[in-house]
Amino acid sequence: MNRRDVLSALPVGALGLAGCLGRNRDATGGTTPGGTDGPAPGTSTGEPPGETTATTQFQYDARNTGVAGGSAPATADVRWRTRLDSVEGGVSVADGRVVVAGVGNLVALDADDGEVHWNVPVGSSIGGPPALTPDTAYVATWNGGPGAPRGVVAVALDDGSVRWRSVHDLDVDSAPTLADGVVYVGGSLDSEFVVSLDAEDGRERWRFRAGRYATAPAVDGDAVYVGGGEEHVVYALDARDGQVRWRTDLDDRVWSAPTVVGDTVYVGSRSGRVYALSTDDGHEQWNASVGEDVRASVAATDEAAYVSSSGAFASFDVDGTERWSVDTGGQSFAPTVAGDAVVFTDGTVALCLDAAEGTERWRHDVPERQRSDVVFVGIKSSPVVADGVAYVASFGGDVYALGDDG
Repeated sequence: MNRRDVLSALPVGALGLAGCLGRNRDATGGTTPGGTDGPAPGTSTGEPPGETTATTQFQYDARNTGVAGGSAPATADVRWRTRLDSVEGGVSVADGRVVVAGVGNLVALDADDGEVHWNVPVGSSIGGPPALTPDTAYVATWNGGPGAPRGVVAVALDDGSVRWRSVHDLDVDSAPTLADGVVYVGGSLDSEFVVSLDAEDGRERWRFRAGRYATAPAVDGDAVYVGGGEEHVVYALDARDGQVRWRTDLDDRVWSAPTVVGDTVYVGSRSGRVYALSTDDGHEQWNASVGEDVRASVAATDEAAYVSSSGAFASFDVDGTERWSVDTGGQSFAPTVAGDAVVFTDGTVALCLDAAEGTERWRHDVPERQRSDVVFVGIKSSPVVADGVAYVASFGGDVYALGDDG
């Protein structure tokens, strides 16, 4: 398990499953997480990626907007459930595949029925969902012990084989961002670097020291925006060489991956505030208090921003006026805007709210799961909405497809 979360401290939610339970699959007999199969760190094998343009990735696009194409499901009925080992990094969904980032394993499921296509070890732990192209998944890992591989890995979607592995000298605990044939990743407990890699062969282009736990980058045009993690700062970097264009100091640590919409960069701080900064020079347009701790990326459109925190979930107009706020039971993760709804995960439950009013449309609780003497509780990642279905992965390893099965 991730060194940040040996056991979940979140309260146990209701154990019942929302809606009707559909097809169930159990894939826990797959490859053991943390294995060292595949090429040695820093090597390449097989065919290079045929396409380096992202189909989807963390928060759906390189700007981390959190806006899905299409609408949220009307219900939380369970279309299917597949049981895997523990899931912490989350899921990405595209082209009929659900690619799951577990604790060391990458797993490809069929989006229609949850059938496992392949299950392969890529490292010791994965901090975020993969970026997907039509033929490749890019995922970042960190080292959990001697001999375990780490760095950034490109995996073939057809069979799970490793195309290349790069920056094996670094632990990376963030989701990769893919833009214009380049993969960008942030830092971790043991790395302060933001790194730029060629998506075709993994060749390093540049690295910039931003701070421990530097966030997943947001990329818009020729600019890369990144939070300083343990540092109280947001950077805009030149995508070509990593040079600093501007930096803005905030009131607390920045673990929230920036979100870029138009001429605004949205980012949260550990003090519980969300900031709107100018993309041009980083000057503050406005800031507002949300809850106790904003760690998750903001989802935003041209009309509104949606912010998860510890204790609250809120929506703001683009001028900083609060539209609505709801109390939550724990640390929420990055939300998804899907049509006129917003979907997010809050500790042990996935919630769908009306985007304009904040009223609840549906919820889905996930049960705890015990293996040996260890209890896995709650949800550690964001939901994904694709083609009218919401995909949710629990820390215990249950992957759900939610929505009307009719």
